[in-house]
Amino acid sequence: MESPRTRALSQIDVSDLQTLIAVAEASSFRKASAQIDVGQSAISRRIRKLEDVLGVSLFERRTTGAQLTAAGRAFFARAHTVLDDLTSAIETAQSAGTGENGHLRIGLVASLSKRSFRKIVGEFKHKHPQVDVCFVEAHLRQLFTELNHRRLDAVIAAGEPPPEIGDSFILAREPIFLAVPTSDALSESLRLSWAEVATRRFIVSAREPGPEIHDYIIRKVTDLGRTANVRRHRLGREGIMTLVGLTLGVSLVADHWRGVRYPNVTFVPVGDADERVAFSLTWRAENDNPALRRFLSLARIEAQENGALS
Repeated sequence: MESPRTRALSQIDVSDLQTLIAVAEASSFRKASAQIDVGQSAISRRIRKLEDVLGVSLFERRTTGAQLTAAGRAFFARAHTVLDDLTSAIETAQSAGTGENGHLRIGLVASLSKRSFRKIVGEFKHKHPQVDVCFVEAHLRQLFTELNHRRLDAVIAAGEPPPEIGDSFILAREPIFLAVPTSDALSESLRLSWAEVATRRFIVSAREPGPEIHDYIIRKVTDLGRTANVRRHRLGREGIMTLVGLTLGVSLVADHWRGVRYPNVTFVPVGDADERVAFSLTWRAENDNPALRRFLSLARIEAQENGALS
Protein backbone atom coordinates (compact mmCIF):
# COMPACT_ATOMS: atom_id res chain seq x y z
CA MET A 1 0.00 0.00 0.00
CA GLU A 2 1.37 3.38 -1.01
CA SER A 3 2.25 5.62 1.95
CA PRO A 4 1.24 9.31 2.07
CA ARG A 5 4.92 10.28 1.80
CA THR A 6 5.47 8.16 -1.30
CA ARG A 7 2.27 9.48 -2.85
CA ALA A 8 3.38 13.07 -2.21
CA LEU A 9 6.77 12.42 -3.80
CA SER A 10 5.15 11.01 -6.93
CA GLN A 11 3.01 14.13 -7.31
CA ILE A 12 5.78 16.75 -7.05
CA ASP A 13 7.67 17.71 -10.21
CA VAL A 14 11.01 19.49 -10.57
CA SER A 15 9.13 22.40 -12.17
CA ASP A 16 7.07 22.73 -8.99
CA LEU A 17 10.22 23.11 -6.90
CA GLN A 18 11.72 25.58 -9.38
CA THR A 19 8.54 27.64 -9.21
CA LEU A 20 8.54 27.63 -5.41
CA ILE A 21 12.15 28.85 -5.34
CA ALA A 22 11.45 31.56 -7.92
CA VAL A 23 8.48 32.93 -5.97
CA ALA A 24 10.34 32.77 -2.65
CA GLU A 25 13.38 34.61 -4.02
CA ALA A 26 11.28 37.23 -5.81
CA SER A 27 8.72 37.54 -2.97
CA SER A 28 6.15 37.93 -5.71
CA PHE A 29 4.12 35.68 -8.02
CA ARG A 30 4.20 38.37 -10.72
CA LYS A 31 7.98 38.88 -10.58
CA ALA A 32 8.60 35.14 -10.51
CA SER A 33 6.42 34.76 -13.60
CA ALA A 34 8.58 37.24 -15.50
CA GLN A 35 11.84 35.74 -14.30
CA ILE A 36 11.16 32.13 -15.31
CA ASP A 37 8.91 33.03 -18.27
CA VAL A 38 5.87 31.13 -17.03
CA GLY A 39 2.38 32.57 -16.92
CA GLN A 40 1.24 33.93 -13.57
CA SER A 41 -1.79 31.64 -13.55
CA ALA A 42 0.52 28.63 -14.04
CA ILE A 43 2.69 29.88 -11.20
CA SER A 44 -0.33 30.06 -8.91
CA ARG A 45 -1.51 26.56 -9.94
CA ARG A 46 1.88 25.01 -9.18
CA ILE A 47 2.08 26.62 -5.74
CA ARG A 48 -1.51 25.57 -4.92
CA LYS A 49 -0.65 22.04 -6.05
CA LEU A 50 2.35 21.93 -3.71
CA GLU A 51 0.27 23.23 -0.83
CA ASP A 52 -2.46 20.65 -1.50
CA VAL A 53 0.05 17.80 -1.69
CA LEU A 54 1.89 18.88 1.47
CA GLY A 55 -1.22 19.91 3.35
CA VAL A 56 0.28 23.23 4.49
CA SER A 57 0.32 26.85 3.34
CA LEU A 58 3.67 27.79 1.85
CA PHE A 59 3.08 31.50 1.27
CA GLU A 60 1.26 34.37 2.86
CA ARG A 61 -0.42 36.21 -0.04
CA ARG A 62 -0.33 39.98 0.43
CA THR A 63 -1.03 42.96 -1.79
CA THR A 64 2.67 43.82 -1.51
CA GLY A 65 3.83 40.35 -2.54
CA ALA A 66 4.23 36.82 -1.20
CA GLN A 67 6.14 35.82 1.94
CA LEU A 68 7.07 32.29 3.00
CA THR A 69 5.27 30.84 6.01
CA ALA A 70 7.24 28.93 8.66
CA ALA A 71 6.42 25.69 6.83
CA GLY A 72 7.31 27.35 3.55
CA ARG A 73 10.74 28.41 4.82
CA ALA A 74 11.51 24.89 5.98
CA PHE A 75 10.40 23.38 2.67
CA PHE A 76 12.21 26.06 0.64
CA ALA A 77 15.57 25.25 2.29
CA ARG A 78 15.21 21.53 1.54
CA ALA A 79 13.91 22.13 -1.98
CA HIS A 80 16.92 24.30 -2.78
CA THR A 81 19.27 21.53 -1.61
CA VAL A 82 17.40 18.90 -3.63
CA LEU A 83 17.67 20.96 -6.83
CA ASP A 84 21.36 21.69 -6.22
CA ASP A 85 22.04 17.98 -5.71
CA LEU A 86 20.04 17.07 -8.79
CA THR A 87 21.93 19.63 -10.89
CA SER A 88 25.22 18.26 -9.59
CA ALA A 89 24.14 14.69 -10.38
CA ILE A 90 23.18 15.68 -13.92
CA GLU A 91 26.51 17.44 -14.48
CA THR A 92 28.42 14.46 -13.11
CA ALA A 93 26.54 12.05 -15.38
CA GLN A 94 27.01 14.24 -18.43
CA SER A 95 30.73 14.62 -17.78
CA ALA A 96 31.33 10.89 -17.18
CA GLY A 97 33.72 9.49 -19.74
CA THR A 98 34.49 12.94 -21.16
CA GLY A 99 37.27 14.32 -19.00
CA GLU A 100 38.04 17.03 -21.53
CA ASN A 101 34.53 18.50 -21.20
CA GLY A 102 33.76 17.53 -17.62
CA HIS A 103 33.79 19.09 -14.20
CA LEU A 104 36.31 19.05 -11.38
CA ARG A 105 35.30 20.23 -7.90
CA ILE A 106 38.08 20.79 -5.37
CA GLY A 107 37.75 21.66 -1.69
CA LEU A 108 40.51 23.89 -0.31
CA VAL A 109 41.98 24.71 3.06
CA ALA A 110 44.97 26.24 1.30
CA SER A 111 45.90 29.08 -1.02
CA LEU A 112 46.42 28.98 -4.78
CA SER A 113 48.62 32.07 -4.72
CA LYS A 114 52.00 30.31 -4.76
CA ARG A 115 54.03 27.09 -5.07
CA SER A 116 52.74 23.57 -5.79
CA PHE A 117 48.99 24.13 -5.62
CA ARG A 118 49.06 27.05 -8.01
CA LYS A 119 51.40 25.18 -10.36
CA ILE A 120 49.19 22.07 -10.50
CA VAL A 121 45.99 24.01 -11.15
CA GLY A 122 47.68 26.19 -13.77
CA GLU A 123 49.10 23.19 -15.61
CA PHE A 124 45.79 21.33 -15.44
CA LYS A 125 43.88 24.25 -16.96
CA HIS A 126 46.54 24.60 -19.66
CA LYS A 127 46.27 20.94 -20.64
CA HIS A 128 42.51 20.60 -20.17
CA PRO A 129 40.99 24.03 -20.87
CA GLN A 130 37.49 22.64 -21.44
CA VAL A 131 37.17 21.18 -17.94
CA ASP A 132 35.09 23.36 -15.63
CA VAL A 133 37.08 23.62 -12.39
CA CYS A 134 35.22 24.76 -9.28
CA PHE A 135 36.81 25.51 -5.87
CA VAL A 136 35.18 25.49 -2.44
CA GLU A 137 36.56 26.87 0.84
CA ALA A 138 34.95 25.63 4.06
CA HIS A 139 35.68 23.89 7.36
CA LEU A 140 37.61 20.68 6.81
CA ARG A 141 34.86 18.53 8.30
CA GLN A 142 32.35 20.02 5.89
CA LEU A 143 34.70 19.48 2.94
CA PHE A 144 35.16 15.82 3.82
CA THR A 145 31.38 15.43 4.12
CA GLU A 146 31.01 16.94 0.65
CA LEU A 147 33.72 14.58 -0.58
CA ASN A 148 31.91 11.54 0.85
CA HIS A 149 28.69 12.60 -0.89
CA ARG A 150 30.50 13.11 -4.22
CA ARG A 151 29.77 16.82 -4.25
CA LEU A 152 33.54 17.33 -4.28
CA ASP A 153 36.13 15.34 -6.21
CA ALA A 154 39.16 16.13 -4.03
CA VAL A 155 40.25 18.07 -0.96
CA ILE A 156 43.58 19.84 -0.42
CA ALA A 157 44.32 20.58 3.24
CA ALA A 158 47.04 20.62 5.88
CA GLY A 159 48.11 17.39 7.54
CA GLU A 160 47.29 13.77 6.83
CA PRO A 161 43.56 12.98 6.95
CA PRO A 162 42.18 9.91 8.71
CA PRO A 163 42.50 6.86 6.42
CA GLU A 164 38.75 6.23 6.54
CA ILE A 165 38.11 9.46 4.64
CA GLY A 166 39.55 8.18 1.36
CA ASP A 167 42.76 7.74 -0.60
CA SER A 168 45.41 10.42 -0.18
CA PHE A 169 49.06 11.32 -0.57
CA ILE A 170 51.28 14.14 0.67
CA LEU A 171 51.26 16.83 -1.97
CA ALA A 172 53.82 19.19 -0.43
CA ARG A 173 55.90 19.79 2.69
CA GLU A 174 56.35 23.52 3.15
CA PRO A 175 58.49 25.73 5.41
CA ILE A 176 56.62 28.00 7.81
CA PHE A 177 56.82 31.75 8.20
CA LEU A 178 55.79 34.32 10.76
CA ALA A 179 53.76 37.22 9.41
CA VAL A 180 54.96 40.29 11.30
CA PRO A 181 54.44 44.05 10.89
CA THR A 182 57.08 45.46 8.57
CA SER A 183 57.47 48.29 11.08
CA ASP A 184 58.44 45.74 13.77
CA ALA A 185 62.11 44.94 14.46
CA LEU A 186 61.29 41.26 13.90
CA SER A 187 60.88 41.96 10.18
CA GLU A 188 64.62 42.58 9.85
CA SER A 189 65.55 39.04 10.96
CA LEU A 190 66.70 36.44 8.44
CA ARG A 191 65.18 33.70 10.61
CA LEU A 192 63.35 33.75 13.91
CA SER A 193 63.52 31.18 16.68
CA TRP A 194 60.45 30.24 18.69
CA ALA A 195 62.18 31.57 21.81
CA GLU A 196 62.37 35.03 20.21
CA VAL A 197 58.63 35.18 19.53
CA ALA A 198 57.19 33.11 22.39
CA THR A 199 55.93 36.18 24.27
CA ARG A 200 54.29 37.82 21.26
CA ARG A 201 50.55 37.93 20.74
CA PHE A 202 49.59 35.49 18.00
CA ILE A 203 46.43 36.08 16.02
CA VAL A 204 44.74 33.26 14.11
CA SER A 205 41.49 32.69 12.29
CA ALA A 206 38.63 30.81 13.90
CA ARG A 207 38.12 29.31 10.44
CA GLU A 208 40.22 26.61 8.79
CA PRO A 209 43.16 26.30 8.97
CA GLY A 210 43.14 28.57 12.02
CA PRO A 211 42.46 25.81 14.59
CA GLU A 212 45.42 23.76 13.33
CA ILE A 213 47.66 26.85 13.40
CA HIS A 214 46.44 27.58 16.94
CA ASP A 215 47.38 24.08 18.12
CA TYR A 216 50.78 24.27 16.40
CA ILE A 217 51.62 27.55 18.15
CA ILE A 218 50.50 26.18 21.52
CA ARG A 219 52.79 23.14 21.15
CA LYS A 220 55.82 25.19 20.14
CA VAL A 221 55.47 27.78 22.89
CA THR A 222 54.55 25.24 25.57
CA ASP A 223 57.71 23.27 24.74
CA LEU A 224 59.63 26.36 25.85
CA GLY A 225 57.89 26.32 29.23
CA ARG A 226 55.77 29.36 28.42
CA THR A 227 52.06 30.06 28.01
CA ALA A 228 51.08 31.10 24.49
CA ASN A 229 49.11 34.31 23.97
CA VAL A 230 46.79 33.40 21.11
CA ARG A 231 43.75 35.42 20.02
CA ARG A 232 41.19 34.00 17.59
CA HIS A 233 39.22 36.19 15.21
CA ARG A 234 36.29 35.26 12.99
CA LEU A 235 38.14 36.49 9.94
CA GLY A 236 39.58 34.90 6.84
CA ARG A 237 43.20 34.99 5.75
CA GLU A 238 43.01 38.53 4.37
CA GLY A 239 41.44 39.83 7.58
CA ILE A 240 44.12 38.22 9.75
CA MET A 241 46.89 39.70 7.60
CA THR A 242 45.24 43.11 7.85
CA LEU A 243 45.35 42.85 11.65
CA VAL A 244 49.05 41.96 11.48
CA GLY A 245 49.64 45.03 9.33
CA LEU A 246 47.81 47.10 11.95
CA THR A 247 50.32 45.81 14.54
CA LEU A 248 47.71 43.88 16.50
CA GLY A 249 49.84 40.74 16.58
CA VAL A 250 51.78 38.20 14.53
CA SER A 251 50.53 35.13 12.71
CA LEU A 252 51.84 31.84 11.35
CA VAL A 253 51.59 30.89 7.67
CA ALA A 254 52.82 28.17 5.33
CA ASP A 255 54.99 29.16 2.38
CA HIS A 256 52.22 29.02 -0.23
CA TRP A 257 50.23 31.75 1.58
CA ARG A 258 52.98 34.24 0.75
CA GLY A 259 51.89 34.73 -2.84
CA VAL A 260 49.80 37.75 -1.85
CA ARG A 261 51.25 41.02 -0.50
CA TYR A 262 49.61 42.87 2.39
CA PRO A 263 50.27 46.42 3.64
CA ASN A 264 52.91 46.58 6.42
CA VAL A 265 53.29 42.78 6.52
CA THR A 266 56.59 40.91 6.15
CA PHE A 267 57.02 37.12 6.18
CA VAL A 268 60.05 35.84 8.11
CA PRO A 269 61.10 32.16 8.37
CA VAL A 270 60.51 30.79 11.87
CA GLY A 271 61.77 27.69 13.68
CA ASP A 272 64.42 25.23 12.51
CA ALA A 273 65.41 25.25 8.84
CA ASP A 274 63.94 21.79 8.36
CA GLU A 275 60.62 22.61 10.07
CA ARG A 276 57.85 21.75 7.64
CA VAL A 277 54.07 21.42 7.50
CA ALA A 278 52.53 18.75 5.27
CA PHE A 279 49.63 19.29 2.86
CA SER A 280 47.71 16.36 1.45
CA LEU A 281 45.38 15.65 -1.45
CA THR A 282 42.42 13.37 -0.64
CA TRP A 283 39.82 11.77 -2.90
CA ARG A 284 37.43 8.81 -2.97
CA ALA A 285 38.80 5.73 -4.76
CA GLU A 286 35.39 4.92 -6.28
CA ASN A 287 35.17 8.31 -7.97
CA ASP A 288 35.60 7.56 -11.67
CA ASN A 289 35.54 11.17 -12.87
CA PRO A 290 38.11 11.23 -15.73
CA ALA A 291 38.97 14.86 -14.96
CA LEU A 292 39.89 13.86 -11.41
CA ARG A 293 42.18 11.09 -12.68
CA ARG A 294 44.02 13.57 -14.89
CA PHE A 295 44.34 16.02 -11.98
CA LEU A 296 45.71 13.28 -9.69
CA SER A 297 48.27 12.34 -12.31
CA LEU A 298 49.61 15.91 -12.48
CA ALA A 299 49.52 16.22 -8.69
CA ARG A 300 51.59 13.04 -8.23
CA ILE A 301 54.22 14.29 -10.66
CA GLU A 302 54.47 17.60 -8.77
CA ALA A 303 54.64 15.80 -5.38
CA GLN A 304 57.49 13.62 -6.65
CA GLU A 305 59.38 16.59 -8.08
CA ASN A 306 59.18 18.58 -4.85
CA GLY A 307 60.22 15.57 -2.77
CA ALA A 308 56.95 15.17 -0.86
CA LEU A 309 56.15 11.82 -2.48
CA SER A 310 58.88 9.20 -2.75
